Amino acid sequence: MGKLTVLKLGGSIITNKKEPFSFNRDIVLRIGNELKLSWPMPLIIIHGGGSFGHPIAEAYKIKKGYQRAEQLKGFIETVNAMRRLNDLVVSTLNDANLPAIGIPPSCTIITKDGDIETCNFDPIFSAMEIGLVPVMYGDAVFDRKLKFTILSGDALASYIARRLKAKQLIFAVDVDGVYGFDRETSQRFLIEELTEKIHMNIKYEPTEGDVTGGMFYKVEEALAAARCGVDVYIINGLIPGRIEAVIKGQKVIGTRVKMT
Repeated sequence: MGKLTVLKLGGSIITNKKEPFSFNRDIVLRIGNELKLSWPMPLIIIHGGGSFGHPIAEAYKIKKGYQRAEQLKGFIETVNAMRRLNDLVVSTLNDANLPAIGIPPSCTIITKDGDIETCNFDPIFSAMEIGLVPVMYGDAVFDRKLKFTILSGDALASYIARRLKAKQLIFAVDVDGVYGFDRETSQRFLIEELTEKIHMNIKYEPTEGDVTGGMFYKVEEALAAARCGVDVYIINGLIPGRIEAVIKGQKVIGTRVKMT
């Protein structure tokens, strides 16, 4: 499946993280229209939790695993919140005439100490074989060691891109890419090509309210995919045309993640 495109839509672009359970329908609809124009087939879309999953997961410390009975309520609420968001994303993509269908990670993936141990690819393959676009997401999942935990959308996107030998993995976020900091001028600058060496020398700013680690861990997952030969890009999904352009192989403002 060498021509596969994996597109990760950040929770920061499909929701307003400052407003619980807010959904940016216009942005998702526009992205759906861009995908129709560029039409990369096969395509798998992964999205983040934004203002749906993160606040609940953080309040109940779901990522740390099962520690007390009260967390069960939080685990269920996180799963339900993410399904609601996925329903909104899928129905909006359908409105853009994209044949999207939701596939819940909580029913298809088991982790062990936070890392994916098993993934049932059958529903994914079956959907793509008949021209559908699987839409998965960061989710609360069962874990063999922790009993349950949070699987980030970034980790899931990287895992699928690696396992299915994707052509490209695109992280659509709310900034132009990964930024460095010039100590002499005290100015930020966009890193157009990011290698592992550069990554280890960047001071990343913490992302408030993100239980999955923010930009640092996004780049970690991007590098894992790049090591497997996947073309990886981090671009601004809020800017019209950029997702379409990078899918078509056109030069676009953003960060390309590569090994050397």
